[in-house]
Amino acid sequence: MSGAVHADLISWLWGSVTLCLSAVIYMYPLKHKDKYWLRLTGCSAGVILISILLWKLGGSVSILYLGVYYLLTAFFVAFCTAGSWKACAYCALWIFITQQMAYEIWEILYGISFVAGSIPSKFLCSVLVVVILYAVAGLTLAKSLPENGVYPIGPRQLASAIFLLVVFELLFVFQIMEYGNSGLDAGRWIIILVQVYCVSFLEFQNILFRKSAMKQELDTLNHLWHQQKEQYALSKENIELINRKCHDLKHQLAAMRTITSSEERESYIKEMEDSVQIYGSIVKTGNEVLDTVLTEKSLICTANNIRINCIADGRRMDVLDPVDVYTVFGNALDNAIESVKCLSNCEKRLIDVVVFMEKKFLFINIMNPIESKLKFEDGIPLSTKIKNGYHGFGLKSIRHTVEKYEGYMKVVTENQIFSLRILIPIQESDSNRSMKTG
Repeated sequence: MSGAVHADLISWLWGSVTLCLSAVIYMYPLKHKDKYWLRLTGCSAGVILISILLWKLGGSVSILYLGVYYLLTAFFVAFCTAGSWKACAYCALWIFITQQMAYEIWEILYGISFVAGSIPSKFLCSVLVVVILYAVAGLTLAKSLPENGVYPIGPRQLASAIFLLVVFELLFVFQIMEYGNSGLDAGRWIIILVQVYCVSFLEFQNILFRKSAMKQELDTLNHLWHQQKEQYALSKENIELINRKCHDLKHQLAAMRTITSSEERESYIKEMEDSVQIYGSIVKTGNEVLDTVLTEKSLICTANNIRINCIADGRRMDVLDPVDVYTVFGNALDNAIESVKCLSNCEKRLIDVVVFMEKKFLFINIMNPIESKLKFEDGIPLSTKIKNGYHGFGLKSIRHTVEKYEGYMKVVTENQIFSLRILIPIQESDSNRSMKTG
């Protein structure tokens, strides 16, 4: 093996090693899967072996090869950590760019003759650059990007980040093909500055999306505070309703003591039966929070002459945060009640609630009749009321909550039926409960 070929192989392997080291830095703060270190060792060995194979196939720096390495990195992250595929793809993006920035910095140092031309001195300089840059990345980006051990990444942020990655890689390939490591002319400086701009914009993008998420959470908290005030008023109404029924029962019992006619007594008994029907509103699903919400809304439905049919299995919903359960069902049922109580046909004042578990998924379907056609914006019906909105902020709050659990929400209107459909993956391990706050 000639010296040039030997040096090329060492350079190719060093690139793979630095990629694995970058992965270790960024994966360290994340939630790990079982047997993490064994997985990490196996993946690192796999990346190095694939790197040797690509080198033997005549590998050179190109978009195709960089794409292969990026996919390997994304698989690396997905195999070792507990994040979603979007989070793994985003983490792999930072791993990839950090590794290449280390190469860029080394190239600058070599280009301005800080490093002698011998292979050992080049290698030592590269090691020094990797140690310093990775230490900085590990203490800053790697710690600040994730929240509670996962990357809170959405499809829009991921799409724009992938676009910036493609721009970065195109510039990276063009720079190596055009300039190699032989000096630093004006063209190379421009390319490097554009790459730095891409990395800076990625971090700026992350800050903007995080601020947007914080604002959305603040809006949700403010909305929940107003809901609590409304909830207090509703609770008073429910208590007054129960007190009235109890008061009626007392007088009916007293009156029955003086009744001698069997027909009149039967009439009073019928009235008493109607009075105690309110206690039929109590719901038992196997989840205390869900029972509370459904019972409370059932009482409201009774007071507004609304029939509510409920088939719900909440026995495995304890992995969801109680506040999130109340947010989803409270908002959904409030919207449904607000809609059907305005229907002119009392027979149509009906709400159906279906909740069931299928394998590791929670299915929620809440349906109610509607009389008018709804207009949609961003998958949510536009408001038809001046202030509070029809299925407005409540649905946004529901969608925000569902997305925390990597779930899916869809609103469907067919045959004058409004249907809110929710699908949430339920994972029973404690490590996955972090989704509640992600």
